[in-house]
Amino acid sequence: MTTKEEESDELSKEFVVANVRLLVESLERTRTFAEAVNDHRRLEAEFVARAPDNEFHVLETRRGIAETILSLAYEKHPPFEACRAAWNEAVRLGFKDLAARCDASRFYADCCRYDEKTEEGLAVLEPLLAELERGFEEAKAAQTFTGLYEQELANLGDLQGALLAQQRGEPNPERSTRRLDEAHPPTPEEERNDALWDEFSEACLAVYKTFARTRERSFADVAADYKRVEAEFTARAGEDEATQDLVLSVKERIADDLLRAATMLEQPFEVCREAWNEVVRLGFPELWEQCWMARRYVEACLRNHKPEEGLAVLEPLVAELERGLDAELKRRSEAQAKGEVPMQAGLTPTYYQSMLRSLRELRDKLEAQRSGP
Repeated sequence: MTTKEEESDELSKEFVVANVRLLVESLERTRTFAEAVNDHRRLEAEFVARAPDNEFHVLETRRGIAETILSLAYEKHPPFEACRAAWNEAVRLGFKDLAARCDASRFYADCCRYDEKTEEGLAVLEPLLAELERGFEEAKAAQTFTGLYEQELANLGDLQGALLAQQRGEPNPERSTRRLDEAHPPTPEEERNDALWDEFSEACLAVYKTFARTRERSFADVAADYKRVEAEFTARAGEDEATQDLVLSVKERIADDLLRAATMLEQPFEVCREAWNEVVRLGFPELWEQCWMARRYVEACLRNHKPEEGLAVLEPLVAELERGLDAELKRRSEAQAKGEVPMQAGLTPTYYQSMLRSLRELRDKLEAQRSGP
């Protein structure tokens, strides 16, 4: 690699880091879509100006900004014309690969669904799904990697199903629309709780940053910081009925973060087990959260040569995921038998299959550890 290529590569990496950092800031509830777009346009101008004669760098910078603005349109729901403009710019600049095209298409098609522009969304998805089907069949015939095709066919297929259901006039309780949101705006109590949760999340992230990179802090100090955050925000939330769910969510998040800290800082097994027990006591809002937390704890079991404890957590969870996968595949098969495109209802088959692969690998390691050398 020449010096010029090295400089270009370094500049590209620097842009990616800056773009991601700015995106995180832009997603804050207090930042409007217009403000976020202006921030990213300034970032675009800065990095283009640093290498204006490097056509590849300029194109990738403009593509990165265009795709980020489209993702912000998906998150912040500006007027539909702004979403369409963001999509058109992304299409004009082109996509660096199939994954980027799928991401952008999903963002825009969901903007179409949110604003009930069903035909526009389907016009984007249907040719892409046909292309993915062909790519999947070709990759399978050539015995090459099919994971991207399978994942995108599942995700985009679900979105296509939601758009087709919307076209038929069927309600979808899992996906809101602008019309529904405007008909049922948040109450002052809900807005207060949302703002408090945002502050709480920022405080948790600040604690995480104190140990995540260097991992030099003691777990006791980290745990004390998390507990201070919990005490502050449960006190600020109060004890009235309107904040009960918020207080429970705060406690659940702190328990999750303490388990993550205990495993990342490789604490003695008793500390990890105590953290896990607290997570279990508070419960899991969603199955996917249970999977992530369980995997953290089971990895600690494996590291500490506690195969029985790990298997006691894994085996019922794997069985639950297998039942969930079978039920979801059956539901989709029945919809297809009726000539319908199934819309998403809960976890996708791709998620079930991916998580099952991961947990089964852990189970095999624990069973090998239990059997001994």
